[in-house]
Amino acid sequence: MHHSVPPMSRGAVRQGGKEELRASVLKTYLLRLRAEKGDHAVRDLLSAAGIDPGAIETETEWLSTAAAKRALRAIAQLLGPEALRKRGDWVTHPEALGTLVRMLRASEVPIDAYRYFATHAKEITRVGTWDVEEVKDTKKVKAQVPPNAVRLTYRARDDSDDVADPSDRDGEELLCAAREGELASFPRIWGLADARVTSEKCVAKGDDACVYLVEWQGARPKRTLFAGAAVSGVVCGGAVTAAGNWGAGLVATLLGAGLGGAAGLLWDRQLADKASRVFERNRIAALERGLELKGEGSATPGELSGNVLGGKYRIGRKIGSGGIGVVYAAEHTTLGHEVAIKVLRGAAARDGGEIARLRREAYIQVHVDHPNVARVLDLDQMPDGSIYVVMERLLGRSLADKLARDGVVAPGFAIPVFIGVCRALTAAHRQGVVHRDLKPGNIFLCDDGNSKVLDFGMGKLSTAESLTQAGYTLGTPEYMAPEQCIGAPVEPRTDIYALGVLMYEALTGDLPIVAQNRRDLLDLHQRQIPIPMRAKRPDLPIPEALDAAVMKCLKKRLNERPRSATELEQLLMEIPLAGLLLEYPAGVGRRPAAQQRRVHLTDPEAHTVPGMASAPPPPPPRR
Repeated sequence: MHHSVPPMSRGAVRQGGKEELRASVLKTYLLRLRAEKGDHAVRDLLSAAGIDPGAIETETEWLSTAAAKRALRAIAQLLGPEALRKRGDWVTHPEALGTLVRMLRASEVPIDAYRYFATHAKEITRVGTWDVEEVKDTKKVKAQVPPNAVRLTYRARDDSDDVADPSDRDGEELLCAAREGELASFPRIWGLADARVTSEKCVAKGDDACVYLVEWQGARPKRTLFAGAAVSGVVCGGAVTAAGNWGAGLVATLLGAGLGGAAGLLWDRQLADKASRVFERNRIAALERGLELKGEGSATPGELSGNVLGGKYRIGRKIGSGGIGVVYAAEHTTLGHEVAIKVLRGAAARDGGEIARLRREAYIQVHVDHPNVARVLDLDQMPDGSIYVVMERLLGRSLADKLARDGVVAPGFAIPVFIGVCRALTAAHRQGVVHRDLKPGNIFLCDDGNSKVLDFGMGKLSTAESLTQAGYTLGTPEYMAPEQCIGAPVEPRTDIYALGVLMYEALTGDLPIVAQNRRDLLDLHQRQIPIPMRAKRPDLPIPEALDAAVMKCLKKRLNERPRSATELEQLLMEIPLAGLLLEYPAGVGRRPAAQQRRVHLTDPEAHTVPGMASAPPPPPPRR
């Protein structure tokens, strides 16, 4: 829960002076002070320093250097002399991240944050400049590992009033300590320990500049791998050799080293994943705080038609909308090609989960490059803080729209569509991505005959954290695999089950499992065996091999389903398309099965329903 800094008391005085330093210089310290000593301590401190609490509430406001020194002096007295150099976990408090939005958007590793900090110093100070020098390790350069040490130099501007005053050495030392605290805190955004800051020169000691050597503990690939391999090899080999068998001891050493190295590599990857998850969480929190400070958190983007986004996308007409976003047709102003732009709106524009989903959707669909996956071209933020993603413009309709109109799809039309979905899943699974939300609304039928998989926003990356807590179900219940229903880990065969549900519904017009509520539905997916499609709709000419493939996808146990989307694709490719219907007569799929003529599938007419003319099917899609 966020708390506001208390209103200024009547006896408070205005700070006076020039607007020189961002109020964020004080924010982390005041958050700690409020937690440890209460609101009254913050109120009294700001009153004594002559600072309007409103400037601290919105940490993007500016303070005079004199007022900042008064506040820092009081903070050092209340929290201890080292408090200014050690900001602690308060650095990543949601209320302290408002000024870091731009920095975090431009950063992937800590070195990026220091580069941005020095290059864009004017965002935090109007009285000084920063220069950055990367301290490179020759070994790390060869290994292409980002540097984890920089030397930063701060100099007061010649035209500022912040030139070191010999009579105010105490105030200068306070500002230096606050700068050290800020520089030390950046790695915490990645969940790392504070950086070690060494002050090599200081204006408070009469030097012409403050020079800080900043070193932090970065990722060190293969460190744990080699350690694990060495320790495990020695232990295993030594134990066997002690028994007197040198040959077996050598084999045990090699096996132990392999197992230990694998365990070490897994540990290194887990540490890297943890840093990535922490950073993403803090980046989203910063974005939310930035929107909140702008007072636009609950705003709905206005009509964008005619505007130009990012200096290159001219917005056209609105082509779709939903509860969380609006989709516009747009044109690249330079290249002239058409695109579609999805903009988050309303509460979704400030909801961390929706922002994370959109970012993840963009990330995945950029990295999963395949003709059957909708391409994402860009992701950016509008001046008002709204997030938007630029995608390829697709012409056609979703499978959900087609089912709503026709009720079912004919096998000759459906099989090539399903093969395209399999290929999209194969491409995603090879990148470690599980879609987790396959359903007719996320399958797009292009006018050119191609099919594309949409909306990887719920996608589970093997190298990233789920958007939900462990044990929490995420997806659309009607299409969720048994393991997904109970919040167990998902894997590629989870998508195979969802595709099985989707195929069953598309071919029969009914879901394989139905219930009155979500709870019962999740339970039935654990234990109910669906009726085969040919028994469900004996009036429709569904090939036996297609029925078998779909029912195999719906197996409760993972190891009984097709092992991969490639295997399922092969099963579908083996079904002859010759003679299969491309389309049913209008209304056939909507009539209750009991009212339709039952077709004996052993008859010569098994694949011909009266009134249904078969058409030469198109050749199967190329691999």
